[in-house]
Amino acid sequence: MRPLSALLCLFLLPSCVHLFTTRHAYTATNPAPSVSDTAFRVEFIPQAQETGAALGAMVVGGALISEVGPYLLRVHGFGLENDQRWFEIKRLRLSGPDHFEAPMESRGFAGRAEFKPTKTAGRTRASLLLGPHIHLDAKKQRDIVLEADVAIMRRSGLVHGTVRIPLTFTKTRSRESTFIFAEVWHDLRHPDSPDMPDALPPPPEAP
Repeated sequence: MRPLSALLCLFLLPSCVHLFTTRHAYTATNPAPSVSDTAFRVEFIPQAQETGAALGAMVVGGALISEVGPYLLRVHGFGLENDQRWFEIKRLRLSGPDHFEAPMESRGFAGRAEFKPTKTAGRTRASLLLGPHIHLDAKKQRDIVLEADVAIMRRSGLVHGTVRIPLTFTKTRSRESTFIFAEVWHDLRHPDSPDMPDALPPPPEAP
């Protein structure tokens, strides 16, 4: 009965669904800073969603999604093939106007990120996911600075330095379209292989 029910639903569903996503996050305002030929980049990954609906006369359906904080932080280091081995964070804090200061406890950035090849020839990347969720008030903290003391193991030895990344609050919008007939047909043909979303977005390929 499941295939028959699914086919009957085709006549009751809109032919196409649009997913409108607004992503609220913090992005760097300057080129990636570098420590000993290692460029650094930070991601603020929203962990909450606010949803709404947009419908149109049985022809087009839609959903409105706002990706908002709190945030997971992921720090990426970019190096060269056969050079950088790993990096660690020794100290990290966020700061901003009006005496905003938010140092992170060491357990939040514990761990060592190893450099691995990327899709770009000659370039390597190491990614470190930080532990706690970061809660920020976008109305008060629209411009912040991430500052981190890092240790980098290179082929020539261990080096230390400080990374300073200015960030600003941004909104980016995207749209994804899904054709209902195609999705239902895929489910009928592959009932035991659900399409599970990734827990985290793929890491960037460049600093």
